[in-house]
Amino acid sequence: MEKDLENFAEVVEDMILQLSYPGFDERSLKLGLPDSVSKLPPKTFGQALKHESTVVRLAAIRWFQERPGIAKSHCRPIVDCLEDVDGWVRREAISCLEKFDSLDSKIIENIAELLTDRDVEVRKGAAKALGKIGGKSDNILDALRQAAEDENHEVRWKAQKALRKLGAYSSSN
Repeated sequence: MEKDLENFAEVVEDMILQLSYPGFDERSLKLGLPDSVSKLPPKTFGQALKHESTVVRLAAIRWFQERPGIAKSHCRPIVDCLEDVDGWVRREAISCLEKFDSLDSKIIENIAELLTDRDVEVRKGAAKALGKIGGKSDNILDALRQAAEDENHEVRWKAQKALRKLGAYSSSN
């Protein structure tokens, strides 16, 4: 299994190196993994979520995004990615989790905590996800109401939209 992880990491990093150019943020690239890698056991991708390389972690999360049924059995390491040091990883973890049929209320609260993240894209992703997955607890609704006052207009708009979807938005929010 360790050899599979090493192989996966090497392929991802080689692909990034081949596609890199000045000014290119390799984290933005959604790799089309070769069959030899994409058919590795799901456990390999679960292990890759803890890899030292950001691009390897991102490739693993994005692999799970395309396979929500498999991702559900790797929920814990995906949730752990909500606390990753890299904003791209946190954002992609939110995107992966929002594809699940249902989420534990604690996971929904973890996503709501990201409404105050330092990265505006993470805050936008969290607001969007909460509108999609629900979670009508007072804590979630309060967090969305606070986000509806965010300094960034896109975060405000997404939080307001989430509140509308949850039936909790009024013009006095």
